[in-house]
Formats: sequence, C-alpha cells, structure tokens
Amino acid sequence: MSEDFTDPPSGADLNDFVAEKIDRFRSIFVPYPKHVELHDRFDYLQKLGRRTVGKPQMGLRILAPTGSGKSKAAEAYIDLVQRRRPRTDTFLPILKIDLEKACTSKKLMTSILNKFGDPYVAYGNELTLKRRAFACIERFRTELLIVDEVQHLNYRNGQNNDVTDTLKGMLDGGVVPMVFLGTEDAEQMFKCNLQLNGRLLAPCDLDPLNSKSAEDRRLFAAFVAKLEAVIVAQDILPEPSCLGEAGLLPGLFEVSQGVVGRVSRLFLAALDIAIRRGATRLELYDLALAVDRWAIPQAFAKTNPFRKLSDA
Repeated sequence: MSEDFTDPPSGADLNDFVAEKIDRFRSIFVPYPKHVELHDRFDYLQKLGRRTVGKPQMGLRILAPTGSGKSKAAEAYIDLVQRRRPRTDTFLPILKIDLEKACTSKKLMTSILNKFGDPYVAYGNELTLKRRAFACIERFRTELLIVDEVQHLNYRNGQNNDVTDTLKGMLDGGVVPMVFLGTEDAEQMFKCNLQLNGRLLAPCDLDPLNSKSAEDRRLFAAFVAKLEAVIVAQDILPEPSCLGEAGLLPGLFEVSQGVVGRVSRLFLAALDIAIRRGATRLELYDLALAVDRWAIPQAFAKTNPFRKLSDA
C-alpha cells in the first residue's frame, strides 16, 4: 500500500467527495475497438433507414455477457448523435427503451410510449397502443429504436412467436430500424424466428476476450491503460496505477473473464476503496478488496487472484 496519501474529508463530506468522483468515472466512455465497431453499425443502420423511409427496415442483433458495455456504448452513440443533431420538442433521432422481464407485445408498446412521454400510456388495448407508438415514431421523426434487455421479451416457441412477430411486423411495415441488445439468453429467441433473423444485418455480438489470444491480450491491456489514463485525466486520482507493469493484468483478466465492462465495474468498486483511504492511485490492495466485496458476492468471480499476490 502506498504511503503517499492525501487527507480526504470525513463523515458526510467524505461521501459527497467520493460520490462526486465516482459519478465522474461512471460518466466516462472509453473508446474500445469493439464498441467503436458498434457505433459504425448503428450509424450505418440509421443512415440506411433515412434512405428507405416507408420501405421495410433492417435490424441489428448484439448479444453479449452482462457487463460487456453494450448499453454504455449505445448511450454514448446516442449522446454523439444528439450533439450533432440536437433533439427538440418535435425531433427525437434515437429512442432507447429498457425492457422488463416477461415483456409482452403490449408492454413493448407501453415502453415506447413511456419514452415519448405519452400521458395516456395506461389506457387502451394492444392495438390502440401500437397505433399510438407508431404515430409517435413518425411524429418525432425517430430514425433508430434501440431495444435493450431483449432477453426479457416474452416469446413463444412455435409458429406464432408473439413479440418477435410484432418486431418483424414493425420492420416489414417500415416503422423504424431497430437494434436489439441483450445477453446470450436471447440467442434462442432469435433462433426460433428465422423470419425475424432474415430482416437483420449480420450479428455484431460481443464475445469475451480470450486470454490465450495474443491479440485479445493486447486489446485488454490497451483498454485497462485507457481506463487508468482517464482516471488521472479526470482528476479522480492523481497518479497512474501502472497495473500492467505491476503484473496485475492476468488477475484482472481472470476476474473479468475477458469482459471489459466488468473491468470498469471492478474499478468502480476499487476506486471507492482507494478514494476513501486517501490513496493517490489504484493498487493491489484496492483491487483485492474490491473482488472480496463486489465481484465474489455478486457472482462475477469465485476466487480472488489478487489475494495470492497480496499475501506473498
């Protein structure tokens, strides 16, 4: 543990101090090649939709383990688009909805209307809600619909697949291009509806990085280095951690299982610890405690590789 500590506030002031820095970290989007590729696909799908208004639209499937950063990447893309083409009272270029478990076709329409601020979302049958949702998409000139947590869609394995048929109908009807974000649990849903799959671009799933691949190890190390640099650049901690030089990347790879978004979440827990103890950088102590307090209880890890190093 470093001895070059600052003196953080105490009590409620400490919580304010930590919360401000953690909020700063959570607001960061670190460009990562696979996430940048998603942005390129989003951009293509959106522009294709603008050129084919009123014609059958295309969709895009993105499946990945929890913590892969797919939702964060989508939100970063929305921010990018809205900086270039700001939303107004009559223009909402991209709509992102987050589905609840066992989402039916009616709940899907309710989620869309909620995002548009429809005050009568609780009234009407499924057909009425669908008409209002489609009318909102047209009125606000929405160019892309991002459906997150798609594994929560309540589909049926048969000829009538309920929600997936509704999605297919929206694409066929030229309503709006759609991106489907979800975990691997949604894969079976797509396999059960080849008609929906036929309306999708090539999948852009985010597979975990493989520690046995030299290229994947390089990508992982570059991502961690960018995270460390941003922590200093945003004045969250004053010194770089140099975790690669300290030989801690294999432990990070093991805990995250090659899912880069989980590295960010582990850093989030470790930063809370480091800031509270007045540290000037993230260290082995913070990572080991973060795994004990967050990764293992949340079932992201079964063992703590950093404990072997800290006990050595």
